[in-house]
Amino acid sequence: MDTIIGCLCSAVPSFQQIFSFLASHVHAEYIYKFDDNLDDLKTACEDLKAKITDLEGRVNAEEFKGQRRKDEVVRWLLKAKKAVEETSVLVATASPIGERLSTHGFCSTNPISAYSCGRMIPKKLAKVSELISEKICEELTRQSTLAKVVEQPTEQTVGLDTKLDSAWSLLMEEGTRMLGLYGMGGVGKTTLLTRINNKFVEVDKFDVVIWVTVSKDVDIEKIQDDIGKRLRLCDDKWCKKDQTEKRSVIFDVLTHKKPKYVLLLDGLWKEVSLTKIGIPLRQGGNYKIVFTTRSKSVSGRMNPNEQKEVECLGEKEALDLLMQNAGRRDGLSGGMLDLSKEIAKQCHGLPLALEVVGKCLSSRTTEADWGEVLCTLGSHPAVLEGMKKEMFGVLKVSYDYLERGEKDAQSCFKYCALFSLASNITQDELVEYWIGEGIIDVSQGRRRAERIGNEIINTLVGASLLLKDERKVHMHNMIREMALWIANEVTDGKRFHVQTDDARLTEMPYVPDCQTVSKMSLMNNEIKSITNSSSQFTNLVTLFLQNNKLADLVGGFFCLLSNLVVLDLSRNTGITELPDDISKLVSLRYLNLLGTRIKNLGGLKHLILLIHLNLESTSYVRSLRIISGLDKLQVLRFYGSAPLDRSLLESLETFQALELLTITVRDVDALESFLGSKKIRSCTQGLFLDRLQISGRSFAATFGELDSLSKLEMIECDIIETETTGINRYSPSTSASQITPSNTWFRNLSAVVLISCEHLKDVTWLIYAANLESLSIRVSHKMEELISEEKARDDVRVEPFKKLQVLDLDYLGELASIYWSPLSFPCLQKVHITNCPKLRKLPLDSTSVKKIDDLVIEMDDGWEDRIEWENGAKERFCRHTASDS
Repeated sequence: MDTIIGCLCSAVPSFQQIFSFLASHVHAEYIYKFDDNLDDLKTACEDLKAKITDLEGRVNAEEFKGQRRKDEVVRWLLKAKKAVEETSVLVATASPIGERLSTHGFCSTNPISAYSCGRMIPKKLAKVSELISEKICEELTRQSTLAKVVEQPTEQTVGLDTKLDSAWSLLMEEGTRMLGLYGMGGVGKTTLLTRINNKFVEVDKFDVVIWVTVSKDVDIEKIQDDIGKRLRLCDDKWCKKDQTEKRSVIFDVLTHKKPKYVLLLDGLWKEVSLTKIGIPLRQGGNYKIVFTTRSKSVSGRMNPNEQKEVECLGEKEALDLLMQNAGRRDGLSGGMLDLSKEIAKQCHGLPLALEVVGKCLSSRTTEADWGEVLCTLGSHPAVLEGMKKEMFGVLKVSYDYLERGEKDAQSCFKYCALFSLASNITQDELVEYWIGEGIIDVSQGRRRAERIGNEIINTLVGASLLLKDERKVHMHNMIREMALWIANEVTDGKRFHVQTDDARLTEMPYVPDCQTVSKMSLMNNEIKSITNSSSQFTNLVTLFLQNNKLADLVGGFFCLLSNLVVLDLSRNTGITELPDDISKLVSLRYLNLLGTRIKNLGGLKHLILLIHLNLESTSYVRSLRIISGLDKLQVLRFYGSAPLDRSLLESLETFQALELLTITVRDVDALESFLGSKKIRSCTQGLFLDRLQISGRSFAATFGELDSLSKLEMIECDIIETETTGINRYSPSTSASQITPSNTWFRNLSAVVLISCEHLKDVTWLIYAANLESLSIRVSHKMEELISEEKARDDVRVEPFKKLQVLDLDYLGELASIYWSPLSFPCLQKVHITNCPKLRKLPLDSTSVKKIDDLVIEMDDGWEDRIEWENGAKERFCRHTASDS
């Protein structure tokens, strides 16, 4: 073949002319040095790959110590990886050409292709060589928000130190990779795991500690999401991945970046496959896994290296815990001491039971009272198998001994079981349900009913039957199970049926003996339709269907529900129409349609017993005239719904029972009419102003006097005020008599949202809002400062934001100041500041926030390096700062 090709070449003069041209041309070296250049490029590419690998290894190691790679490193890695990719393509193209040139000479290939490819090789080589020689900054990373441990709050405990020392000793043994903690509900497993979590703060052997609360049905993807959030893997791409893809990402990160990690899994109800999650269980790996479960068999199936039972308290510890919760730290003697010992024994050393019964004893002072409690404890037979029944019998003592109108308090307690375990419901919402249901009598005035409701909540919290956080309440999981145990027993022919989050229903459930169900909660599921067959619940009084995927409401469903009093359909965005048969709900008093896409209110005009109607965030509703006949309404919410007009205002003024309003205003005349109606102003708690021009008067004076106003939102509103003196100025008066702690303007305002409000340069009037909890200001391009020092200079005694929990600022191009000096912020939980390029200082110093571990700060990438920090503030706050690039 070589001979044939050689002959052809010598026989064709044109080939010789081409090669003569190339030989004499300055670029002939692209072909003559083709092989040498290609070999140099391959070598350089391997060198670049090695540098990338080394650099990423160093960066990954730093990232798992809580650092974040610098932008310069990110930029170089992107360029380098792109260069490697382009080089690989070029090498793949050039290699066959080089082989033909080496084997057969120039005549063996297309000289133009060889020349073109040969010309590209030196250029790519130069680029790769430049990247190899480029000097990277010595410090590859900077401080990030990936804290090693997220500390969890714990309460004072009795008898847990010994358990903690024992569990910790087992866990820290060299051969222990997985530790299982098992024990009955309420024994303190979660508290022990919390203490273990917090103890890792003192240990430098691990890079990250990951806490995951496992749901009852073991949702693998939820566990993956919790791990992904902790490892900062969650982004737009993550959300689109399925379970298998997320598993691969987690496995890749934990395998190749090789962090030293601790995984804490709280509350396993059944075996969970760590492999399916993506956890690499490699021999000799630098990791620890701890899980808690109620079941010893579940613990065994997880194959831990060690497992330990979390036992109930011993006799002495149990008595100490009982006395602590009974408020008898100074001890007892005689008959009371004997009774306390017997009561502690009846609690079986169960911490949760001891706490609950102890709280029950705290309000009883005589020996006879304690003897009665002991008799009640002993009267609960173990009808159900196992300790669970005995525990519920113990916990039920507190329920049996509820103070004030036992029936009301007990009914309210059972009502709380309708909400899902994770629900944090505000006190006000809970009391509204109770009033709507008729559990709390409202005939003597709504204010009195609200007061009674809050007293009942305080009673339940005091009895450890409810947990309270600020103005929100929820149930401990064991207390909720006890409440369901009580509520599911048929009493007077009635019972509850509850299937919330974990049930994952897609259709209405089959419920045997459904005529006995008086209250049903199916909230937080994926139910898409209600069928006629579901209408056998003829004695149903309460129905929770909020936060499902309902779209099809079959009219026949409502026909037989003439006893229904409370109906919650909120947050079902698929609902656009209500069937005409909703008019058959003749007993309905409470209806919640918040967050639906309902367009008209049709059959609501027949629901003449309604006292509570929630239409908030129903932006598709065009008119509320249909409600003019609902004159028994006490609560009407249409914040973010159809706007107020004169006709509606006139109707509302005739409603004698109306006491709470949230409204939407989109017309200046309607706003003037609203401000001129003393009755409507006095009961308005929420005000949504949309695309209005407010001018010619003092904003603070106009809206500050709305005594009931709790939430204010303004979207695309032009606020143009006259620059007069005193109280009629745009901002608070410079007179010290106007800005004082006793000033009553905005006294109930808790949430403010301002979006695209032109001409607004400051919100100094917020200095009055002593109870402000949430402030969000977005896209206000002329906003220069939040609180003006000049306008508030005459009374610096008034420190704003004492109760602020959330501060959200975005796209405020001219904002240069929040406040001119550091503030205390005792309640601050979250700060989100983005796209505010002129803001260089935060009103924070080293003492500003008490609960620093609860604070999250989200800012633009690199912001914490550019900000001007007060003394000691940078070290205190930077580790709580997240980028929002």
